[in-house]
Amino acid sequence: MNSLFNNIVVIGGNTAGLAAANQARRVNPNLNITVLEAGNYISYGSCGFPYYLSGAVEKIENLFSYPVSFFEEKRNIKILLNHRVTSINPFKKEITVSACTGSNPLNTPGNSNPYGNIFIRYDRLVICSGASPVKFDYLEQTGVNNLFYFHSPDDATNLKNFIDANNPVEAVIAGGGYLGLLIADALCRRNIRVSIIEARNRIYGDYENEIMEVLHNSILKSGVRIFTSSRIKKINFSSKTKLAYSATIETSAGQNSEEQQIDAGLFIIATGIKPNTDFLAGTAIDTGSNGAIKTSTKLQTSQANIFAAGDCCLVRNVVTKSYDYLPSAGNALKMGRIAGANAAGENENFYGSLGTKLDRIFGLEIARTGANLDKALEFKFDAVKVTDTFSSHQEALPGAENIMISVIADKKTRRLLGVQMAGKKGVAKRIDVFAAAIASEMKVDDLYMLDTAYAPYAATSPDAVNRICGKAVIILNSSKF
Repeated sequence: MNSLFNNIVVIGGNTAGLAAANQARRVNPNLNITVLEAGNYISYGSCGFPYYLSGAVEKIENLFSYPVSFFEEKRNIKILLNHRVTSINPFKKEITVSACTGSNPLNTPGNSNPYGNIFIRYDRLVICSGASPVKFDYLEQTGVNNLFYFHSPDDATNLKNFIDANNPVEAVIAGGGYLGLLIADALCRRNIRVSIIEARNRIYGDYENEIMEVLHNSILKSGVRIFTSSRIKKINFSSKTKLAYSATIETSAGQNSEEQQIDAGLFIIATGIKPNTDFLAGTAIDTGSNGAIKTSTKLQTSQANIFAAGDCCLVRNVVTKSYDYLPSAGNALKMGRIAGANAAGENENFYGSLGTKLDRIFGLEIARTGANLDKALEFKFDAVKVTDTFSSHQEALPGAENIMISVIADKKTRRLLGVQMAGKKGVAKRIDVFAAAIASEMKVDDLYMLDTAYAPYAATSPDAVNRICGKAVIILNSSKF
């Protein structure tokens, strides 16, 4: 064992943190590895919370992958719950930790204070502190009992328990991104009428207009009301019951704005997340404008003995080569493994992400990978967008559904830059084909001739992948530019 780094400390006990700890253990079975988790739980899939809320997942425990005992007994990794890191001293290689429970901290490695804050020494540190919901002080101060966030297991449990006990008829959701829409879908399945308040001029703002229109129409058919270019100005509540009964929203139309009240018995804030990096203040660890940590391809921070991974980090965009905030479970897992391996002495690289994502919302699969048109143009690609609709499989067989596909390609190099899709079926398998193609810097010509599988119940001949790229080839070959 390298005597220079015997003790590895990992901040964060979910996907990235546990992947880092596990991989460090695989690399070196003799290391002392400690994971510090600020909350009560580890190893859970927050992406499953909306399905728990809707009732599709019966128990929230079903969303937990491993108990603490698995890591301590099977992996010899020490897990400390309710240990929140409040600051780091990279020069002393020391972390200040607030132990949030009455547990005895004397068994903590490097502990020098058995009461209040404790201090933990490390040789190498892996920061996997994740992200937290964006919160608003003017809403927090109300202290109402039917205003919820939706990020942690406790958030999901508290919200579901409230719905089960109170049977609200109407709900207001602040935020029209993927989480807000997944929550809206779950509430609709419980026969709750939903109003979505979105500050931007459209929901799911990083999708192309054509793709978004398909989803927007599907949501409206479900009875959901959507208020774009709007924000919650005030939550109106009873000081006696501490229950909110309406939201005052402000909608902007050009230079003018108007206010209206929306009555509801349930209010949920889902306006995005921000990296958990406040404890880095004063450390000189480089971060982006949103506080996300900058790393090298080794996932090493600007401090040589500190690595970082997951939703607290910026990620290199494979298409644009810029560093973007692309939080996802897939990125967290891969980054965690590489950061942990390198902290233990390996020399691996994480080359970035395409931001590939897939959701199923109101009966539609909606997916994306790579750059959208605006992003491609921003980074000086000579980009063109081609959009069309194709069948998921042979129309003669029952169950065929339309899939809308938008591809972004560079006119000069003919390289595929990004793809977005929406449809009731057949989207999930095809977006992965496109992701592999973009990562391999394939041209639309290559995909037009790609040997895709065909069976009447699963695809058309040629497949939608070939056909949309064939259309792009025709347009690029024309003299329209």
